Amino acid sequence: MVDLLLGNELGEAVRRRLTGHAMHAPAHLDAEVLSAMGRLHRAGDLEADTVEARIRDLVAAPLHRHDVSDLLVGSWARRLQLRLVDAVYVELAVSRDAPLVTTDRRLRNAPQADVVGA
Repeated sequence: MVDLLLGNELGEAVRRRLTGHAMHAPAHLDAEVLSAMGRLHRAGDLEADTVEARIRDLVAAPLHRHDVSDLLVGSWARRLQLRLVDAVYVELAVSRDAPLVTTDRRLRNAPQADVVGA
């Protein structure tokens, strides 16, 4: 989502992949994106006003946010294969029988994974 919001090369590839499809994510995505944008700002890669604009874009995004509590049991079952925070995304994709469009190469072997730029 960070790449998509920033509109970089990977983000544009993600945008093309998502065209015509509804976006779904665990509700905690917003906090994860905020954290990632904050890291980029502290590293000097993004100006504060850019981060603020991208956060507004995230809030307005046509994104179906799903309650994390509904995904916890299935995520825990994936604990030996995935980082638990990643397992939540995988569990949502599996539960919806939908692709998990991501730029995170660590997820290339995860169920439902569609890794952009891999």
